[in-house]
Amino acid sequence: MRKLKKIITAAALAAAMLAGAPRTAAACPYTPGPLGRYIVPAQVLGMYADGDGVQVWCTDLGDGCDWFFIVDAKTDLRIYDRVQLVVEDSDTPDDYTDDRVIDALYCHDCDDVDD
Repeated sequence: MRKLKKIITAAALAAAMLAGAPRTAAACPYTPGPLGRYIVPAQVLGMYADGDGVQVWCTDLGDGCDWFFIVDAKTDLRIYDRVQLVVEDSDTPDDYTDDRVIDALYCHDCDDVDD
């Protein structure tokens, strides 16, 4: 049991170091528009209960960056949905570490939409 605890502690330390590592501009190739927002094409990979809501885990379809955000528990968003994430740059266009998802656009019956 002691060995397992050391492994978990080492994994937690590595995760904390990676989480604190700053992202560079090359890692996130987005340019915020005049309102300080940009669009990220992504896919939902996981959904986890989080109090009264659901934490959604998406991966960027372009470069593989992960995005996490909370939605209402009554969402009809599903795992493997393709979404367009609307991301706000928090008034720091050159620093992607504080950006946050403010909306997720998706469509479950897009084949039935008239063009």
